[in-house]
Amino acid sequence: MAVLYRLTNRAAVGLALLGTVGILLMVIHITLDVVLRSTLSVSVPATVELVTRYYLITMALLPLGWVEWRREMIAVEALEGLMGPWLVRLSDVLVSLLSAAIYTVLAVATWGKAMEQYDIGSYVMSLNFPMPVWPTYFVLPLAFALAALVCLVRLPFLAGGAPSSPESQGGK
Repeated sequence: MAVLYRLTNRAAVGLALLGTVGILLMVIHITLDVVLRSTLSVSVPATVELVTRYYLITMALLPLGWVEWRREMIAVEALEGLMGPWLVRLSDVLVSLLSAAIYTVLAVATWGKAMEQYDIGSYVMSLNFPMPVWPTYFVLPLAFALAALVCLVRLPFLAGGAPSSPESQGGK
């Protein structure tokens, strides 16, 4: 279980870092485009397509597993104060199971769409250049599958009463 925990943690952090790289590339790309348009009246080709089809997808979805890992998703704790510790633990386990199920459904559904786009070689035209966009369709199932895995891996810690992971108990 510890090996699976470490692998899941590394995958979540790795995808979050890829999302960060996507943000940095987007900032550099857009800044370069604005500077060139303002000074030389020249635009960087495919800026709109790259931002909408690559950068935003990367920025929005790759960190999903990391956010789940850190338990920083939106949570409503309106009734938690009225529950005993065992009921809070049960609620956390049920929410994690439900989240894993939903993420799994999303991963399977988006995998089918990704394969469909791959099979047809989906692209958009940008200045007479066919820019492939099918690779971005694989970001969704990857992000959803990792988020589902995170929800499942943390179940033993939630069921045991730990807030989220071994780190929160001082161990690794």
